[in-house]
Amino acid sequence: MKRVYLSGVSPLILAATTATFLTAASASAQDVQRLPTSDNDQPVSVADIVVTGSLIRGARENAISSVDVINSEELQRQGSPSVLDLIKALPVSNGVLGDTNQFDSRAQGSEGSGSINLRGLGATRTLVLLNGRRMVANPLAMGAAGVVDTNMIPAAAIGRIEVLKEGAAATYGSDAIGGVVNFITRENFDGLEIMADYRHIADTDGDWSGAINWGWTGDRAQIFLSAGYQHRSELRTTARDFTQSSYLENPEGGYSAANNPGTFLSFIAPAATGARLFRDPGCETLGGFAGFSGTTPACFGQYIDYDNLVEEEDRFQLFGSVDVDLNDNHSFRAEVAYGHTELPRWATSPSYAIVSSPSIEAQGAGALQPLYANRYFIPSNSPGLRDFVSKNAGFNHLLAYGAAYLAPAARPMLLGGNPTTSDGTTYGYREFDHYRVAGSFSGDLSFGSNLRYDVSATYAQQTGTRSAPETMTNRFALALRGLGGPNCDTQPNTPGIQGPGGAAPTPGANGCLWFNPFSNAIQANAIDGQVNPQFNPAVANSNEVINWFMTDSRTTSTNRLFVADAVLSGDTGFQMGGGMSQFAVGVQFRRDVFTSSYNDMANKLINPCTSSPDFFNDACTGAGANGPFTFGGASIPSDRARNVWAAFAELQLPLTDRLEMQLAARYEDYGSDTGSTFDPKVSAMWRVTDNFSIRGGVGTTFRGPPMTQTSERSGTSLQSILGSFRAVEIAGNPSLRPESATTYNLGVVMNVGNFRGSLDYYRFEMEDGIVSEPVSGIVDALFPNGATGPNRCGDPAMALIEERFVFSGTCAAANLNRLKVNYVNGADVTTSGLDAMGSYEFDDVMGGQLTLGGNFTYVIEYYTGSQQIGDVIIEPAFEAVGRLNYQSTAYPLPQLKGQLYGQYENGAHNLRLTVNYMDGYEDGRENLFADGAYRDGLNNPITVSAGRNIDSWLTANATYQLQLPDDLTVSVTVENITDEDPPFARLDLSYDPFTANALGRTIKVGLRKRF
Repeated sequence: MKRVYLSGVSPLILAATTATFLTAASASAQDVQRLPTSDNDQPVSVADIVVTGSLIRGARENAISSVDVINSEELQRQGSPSVLDLIKALPVSNGVLGDTNQFDSRAQGSEGSGSINLRGLGATRTLVLLNGRRMVANPLAMGAAGVVDTNMIPAAAIGRIEVLKEGAAATYGSDAIGGVVNFITRENFDGLEIMADYRHIADTDGDWSGAINWGWTGDRAQIFLSAGYQHRSELRTTARDFTQSSYLENPEGGYSAANNPGTFLSFIAPAATGARLFRDPGCETLGGFAGFSGTTPACFGQYIDYDNLVEEEDRFQLFGSVDVDLNDNHSFRAEVAYGHTELPRWATSPSYAIVSSPSIEAQGAGALQPLYANRYFIPSNSPGLRDFVSKNAGFNHLLAYGAAYLAPAARPMLLGGNPTTSDGTTYGYREFDHYRVAGSFSGDLSFGSNLRYDVSATYAQQTGTRSAPETMTNRFALALRGLGGPNCDTQPNTPGIQGPGGAAPTPGANGCLWFNPFSNAIQANAIDGQVNPQFNPAVANSNEVINWFMTDSRTTSTNRLFVADAVLSGDTGFQMGGGMSQFAVGVQFRRDVFTSSYNDMANKLINPCTSSPDFFNDACTGAGANGPFTFGGASIPSDRARNVWAAFAELQLPLTDRLEMQLAARYEDYGSDTGSTFDPKVSAMWRVTDNFSIRGGVGTTFRGPPMTQTSERSGTSLQSILGSFRAVEIAGNPSLRPESATTYNLGVVMNVGNFRGSLDYYRFEMEDGIVSEPVSGIVDALFPNGATGPNRCGDPAMALIEERFVFSGTCAAANLNRLKVNYVNGADVTTSGLDAMGSYEFDDVMGGQLTLGGNFTYVIEYYTGSQQIGDVIIEPAFEAVGRLNYQSTAYPLPQLKGQLYGQYENGAHNLRLTVNYMDGYEDGRENLFADGAYRDGLNNPITVSAGRNIDSWLTANATYQLQLPDDLTVSVTVENITDEDPPFARLDLSYDPFTANALGRTIKVGLRKRF
């Protein structure tokens, strides 16, 4: 069977005006037989044809563009790593999503999904293709909007992966600023193949996967079907010692002053101390750290113990393709794919920090009301308060006026856990569904010389749902006053609002329930079992009242993508010194649709106010309020669509036998809201000798703003601000412009005897990069001295900055509730570096073949210009190489990252040893390491210096593969042989999930059987 398949060409699209879709999936300008990535287990030659990055086919070692190829045989020799493990190990990739990282806004919303981040430019700037066609983006990602979920790649069906390491908008259009990764499925596959593996990970139930592939090849048709399942087991943070730092060892290690037991305010000061603020004395008894946030006494509790290093994940993937030669000149291809990911027990803190204030309806009225306005009031008749006073000397004054929760330093539950669950952890869930259908016709035209056409259509859709319980502001305030529960009538004679309607309620009676915020409601620390001697079951909190004020906040979002393209290619008719010049021209149409919806409690149009849904007389409006939750905000549903038109051309010019040039250009139009771009590219290769070549190129590239960033919706992330987690609302911006870059590359390719190698220099100059405004920069502008020193509140020069914050009272660090940032076209970025790779084959080493090789990326610079709001610089220009880049517009970026490997093959035996190296880098947050930045339990200033320098990480993996009779292959892989912990970092999980992993030594056993 003869069939043309163009694996790397950009889908160039023509919108069909009829029901017939004309499409060209990855097209080549010549008759290119698709690579036999697996044909009865025959290995793929190292001279595989590579077409990613160009419409013109070429041998791998002679490619004008810098492309890495990893075929299925190579993946098996590495122990068949997961897509996530493979991507994290790529030297050219930094800042990868996939491992649990819920405390970094750039990863929030992406739990259960993965990404590729070439050059560390951001996963949004790497174009991911499946068989040369675009994939739809993850709809839930907030900090990484527009990122393709690599976990939806049908892993068992992959025959090879091609990584183009340079900008490619001239060929592919939007998103290919940092490069392109093309996952290509297997073909020429006959028979049945069954695969299964189990990976032992200490302190878990292990990971396992299974897959089945079936294929049939006839004279004029091929069928390939693949089904796979992967399971990841939960790994608790408490299972790894490196997460269990004390507060004074790592104050950022999952500690928060927003705790329970918490900090309270009395309305009169006790004579003995004269202090109105007091910390619950049960703090240290229950495992908290009794310290100070500035001058405010605080109980720092470690929320990280309730979270996971790895979430439980279940994933299903299906893929099928059919290829038919309609006649000698025309062929048809169809593909279908489905993916499903589920995180049934996404673990999070027992409850979140209280960063909003109750409305007047929940505060009540009376003589004391002016004292506790905008606060969470605990009246003197609270049974919990009275019991607390009886057990703790010096608090009798609370019986006169009661107390109030100091909102930024409190939450309903933490050290005692959530009593409504078996282990104290609060659970949400994440779920993703991915659908994809593609079809194409290709063939020779009956007129002209060597003219081919390719027309195709692709439809893809991904829907994501995330859910987590949140505390409702007014309901929590009512429960503190004894007016909690579904049967308490807080609005007499108003049936259907809350309670049955009737007489004025009595706190703690007739269905009204108390919530006790003091430590005497907690029996023991939920993690280590440390018993509280002051616990009184009579004032403990009931599940009923907790379930009443905590409710589900749920988001469901969908991205839809339709792509139609048409390509015409062939000879130009002009003979040059090196042969016939060739061309390709095409058009493309894309339609993007984004929708988001929310359950009623999280929908700003239904419940916009802090008083929602229990009271009607709140004056807030749907667009200007934050909704009913104490931490997360409500959002407005979104339904947006746009059409993108493009045209492109490419010309190959074989000027001489040894000098070749390629010209490419693309025009893409986003319509009146965003505008259009034109991007040319020039590439050339000079084959100086048969063994040595020089290649280079220059071009422009771009990325259009994703609709998730241009819509009116906003997402709420939790981020550490001034030592405590606060809500950060990230708002869309309809005025975003496309970002653009000029890219340069220059390299050499060598093939001498048994040695193969290349060295490439790259440079990217990006303008108008689409980013969310840096949180740390905005906070530092208003609070340059942190939480304790003088601030710039009220400074007219800071007016635009100050309006981004929401405070419970006056502008002060202690009153900070939430921050609002926008997506913007930000600072210019310039990055450059070197890619080096090489291998040498030794023949007849003890009867076998030994190959030694390596692959490295060295980043020379990653310079980011300054960014400002109005006239205020919120992020000075900085060099990101070798830095953690926390809460900035750059990702963690080690300067050097690479691999060395040795592979020995002898008959049925294959042994591979891989050493992975990642350079150390620096935590540049000066405020963390300043003298006296923290305070001990006696309120003395202390300095915590650990973590300024994040160590390098060196790990080794080994895979032994044995080919047994009857096409049975057994493999054993040991990763991280020496069981190295990830380098320590001053982050919540005490390591950087973007660059390392927390698994330790793992052992994987795999079986593969062909029939």
